[in-house]
Amino acid sequence: MTSPRWTRVLLVVGFLGLAGGVLTARADPATGYEVSVYAATPPAFWVGIIGAATIGTVVALFDRDLGRIAGVGLTGLSTVSFLALPLFRGYYFFGSGDALTHLGWAKQMLGPEFGFFDLIYPGGHSLGVFLSQTMGVPVRWGMMYAMLAMSVLTLLFVPLAVWVVVRDSRAVIIAAFTAMLMLPINNISTHSHFHTYTLTTLYFPFVLYLLFKHLTRDAEDVSLPSWTAATSLVLPIALAANVFYHPQVAVNVLIFMGTVLAVGVAWRRRVRVTQPAAADGGQRHRLILGQVIFLTVLLGVWATQYQQTFTLLNNVYLSAQAFLTTGTGAGQVAAERGGSAQAIGVSLVELFVKLFAVNALYIALAAGLVAALVFGVIQNRSDSDMAVTYIGFSALTLGPFFAVQFIGDVSGYFFRHLGFAMVLVGIVGAIALYHLSDTLQDTIRGRRKAIVAVLTVAVLCLSLAAYFPSPYIYNPSPQSPEQQFVGYDTTFEHRAEGAAVAGIRSGPGRFSDALNDDFDPRLMWTLSGEQFNSAENVTQFRQYSYSEQPFYYLVVSEKDKDRELDAFRSLRYQEADFERITDGANPRISQIHTNGGFDAYYVNQRGYSLEPPEKTTS
Repeated sequence: MTSPRWTRVLLVVGFLGLAGGVLTARADPATGYEVSVYAATPPAFWVGIIGAATIGTVVALFDRDLGRIAGVGLTGLSTVSFLALPLFRGYYFFGSGDALTHLGWAKQMLGPEFGFFDLIYPGGHSLGVFLSQTMGVPVRWGMMYAMLAMSVLTLLFVPLAVWVVVRDSRAVIIAAFTAMLMLPINNISTHSHFHTYTLTTLYFPFVLYLLFKHLTRDAEDVSLPSWTAATSLVLPIALAANVFYHPQVAVNVLIFMGTVLAVGVAWRRRVRVTQPAAADGGQRHRLILGQVIFLTVLLGVWATQYQQTFTLLNNVYLSAQAFLTTGTGAGQVAAERGGSAQAIGVSLVELFVKLFAVNALYIALAAGLVAALVFGVIQNRSDSDMAVTYIGFSALTLGPFFAVQFIGDVSGYFFRHLGFAMVLVGIVGAIALYHLSDTLQDTIRGRRKAIVAVLTVAVLCLSLAAYFPSPYIYNPSPQSPEQQFVGYDTTFEHRAEGAAVAGIRSGPGRFSDALNDDFDPRLMWTLSGEQFNSAENVTQFRQYSYSEQPFYYLVVSEKDKDRELDAFRSLRYQEADFERITDGANPRISQIHTNGGFDAYYVNQRGYSLEPPEKTTS
């Protein structure tokens, strides 16, 4: 009741506007594929959540105590509503590529023949299955809820982790807004749909919170020895879950924790030498020797059971070797994306701004704070300084490890690790903003607070505009509509024995995984490049010689067309290429099945040579 009347009125308007926006989105479910969830969602939703986020930010800046908490909560709920948009819009499944394969594995977990130990990273799948069975929804939605749950975990535990080391509500508010930016998602190797590495990265702030609680001797319990606490006993459980969610992230966590342990030991020795009379003997922070040993043993035992571990290590080794030998191959994924962008008339600067502008801002803030500590600008020896020191030193250990994976065929892994690093950068960046606001708080009053509120919402919108893939970042939505599932299921069920099925750019393999269809991979073809630039090439196309049938099935979905023409701006295929297939002018191509969003064609190759492609001409 100490809040000004105008802020209470604004909060009521904000919460009502948010509720109205969400109800509007739910009242207009998707009926097919949407290349952009932003464009397809009713404008009332955007008015509701952007208005609510703006009101929440203004109240958080101008109000105090409970009013400030309510303002942050309103903006946070607006962010959660945005993250849950695929669920509000009733998407059949939000995910493509790897996500479809993961869906198939999760569905198999409900049966007796496929279980927890059959996957190297079963944690996310188990969570999805658990949520689906608990909530009474299909597994595909359970996996979507799993990603949403981990996103909410990030929103909660980034500010809580900062609270452990900076006991100031302003720091927590800044960290809360930082978490809302969803910095770990870059849509190159970390994604908004179900992706086990991304899911584990979003889980990491919880581990970081428990780690900070242990290090700072917070939550002391007189019934336990001084070297441990209640949160210290929970931390190994959280670390074990980290391994099961994704061992590759667990390696990053292990390197980070090993660095924290080394810094802690070095600090204790330094204090004993330079300040022998110090009351705490350099033991203000606990060590994490037991946790590091536990994680090392568990990770080693778990990961070495699976061939994927040795395959990854071999790929990294071969890529590094090739780079050292030839000097080429660095940043292959970045080069390919950059080349594709330039091919459609998009500058690299524009692409960088859309994907990484906010990340770069936080990297600069974090680097500035670390430099301030190194050069003695900040010298109050608080818990926050030690946390920044730990994270700063981890850059010296994680940095080279990440850099090795920026070369050769594994350069896509670098952008995975960049997503993980942005969790740590976000923590340090939030602390840096806190110190900056502490310095400028006397000058930021009245109208200047309003300007800060506008800038905050603008940065939030800039970051979240690239959260979902869309033509805005020249990527299609990963939505997989029901028409595709039904269409592929029908095609697989009724295809002639031994006949191949071909897809545009990507073959039917992922849907074969999602539907758990027993389909010979040699019969799953991919039409890409010049093979699809004319109907004649399609009729003569042979990807594998294994098929002895003088025909194959070609599937063309609405998603294929929107992806190529809208998201990729006709980079590889023109509208005329699709028309050559659909206009029915070629007697060798006959439509055999359609459901409005998925078309299947019979491609007659009788009279053509069935020899392997390298022995034929087209």
